Amino acid sequence: MSAFLILKLLIVALFLVMFLRKTGLIWGIGLLSVTSAVLLDTFLGIFNRDQMLAELGFFFYVIAGALFAGTAIWLWGVLRPITATAPAVTAPAPPRPSNERLPGNPQEQSGTAFDRQMMYEQIYTRFGREDIHDLIFDLGINENDVMTLDQNLNQLIINTMDWAEQHGQTAALALAVERILTPLPPENLPRLEKITADSPPTVLRQYMLAHYTLPQLEQMAAALDLDWEQLGSGSKKEKIRALLLYLIRRNRLDELMQLMHAPAAISA
Repeated sequence: MSAFLILKLLIVALFLVMFLRKTGLIWGIGLLSVTSAVLLDTFLGIFNRDQMLAELGFFFYVIAGALFAGTAIWLWGVLRPITATAPAVTAPAPPRPSNERLPGNPQEQSGTAFDRQMMYEQIYTRFGREDIHDLIFDLGINENDVMTLDQNLNQLIINTMDWAEQHGQTAALALAVERILTPLPPENLPRLEKITADSPPTVLRQYMLAHYTLPQLEQMAAALDLDWEQLGSGSKKEKIRALLLYLIRRNRLDELMQLMHAPAAISA
């Protein structure tokens, strides 16, 4: 086995490993492109290269063009997070109280320059998919604005950051990331009597996550005449997000507050 063939197999193996780790469309295109290129080169090397090129004719250039396009798409997808740096915008002022809404006006969110690349790396290396869904919820983003079919985690992060920048919410993004990485301990969250339907959804999510078990949440859903199974089959965090989103979209948070302020209605 020649050293060149070993090198080609190592490249294919590298792309396969990255595809299995990332499980995304970009790395799938990269794996398909490099595997096809290696197979084509090996095929031409086994048979008479000049004769096979002559027989393939124009079709060879079609294949080569497709491989080049796939490689270009893969390269663009890999380099986009690095090259897509945004103009410097302002970052957060000292954190506001947890029961106070963040303003949408970026002029009120003064501080040091927002470092997009640093924020991206922090989210990419320290967040799981559930954490990113929490981030989307805390920022009040409509999921359809940032989620697409066949989307990998990398693209979801980029879309979320793009949304925050376009809506002047880079400070809110930085603060939401910090709160997810270092959540407040239960004793530092607002007391239940201070929480209302007008409290930020972030506060409601964190309070429910800290103070209620899954059986208690199921009791809440039943008391609100909701089908617990339709709220998803994932983790406790996913169930809480789904419950709050359902109630927020139907203006029923007041009903949840009444239930939470009547502890007798929820058994331990």
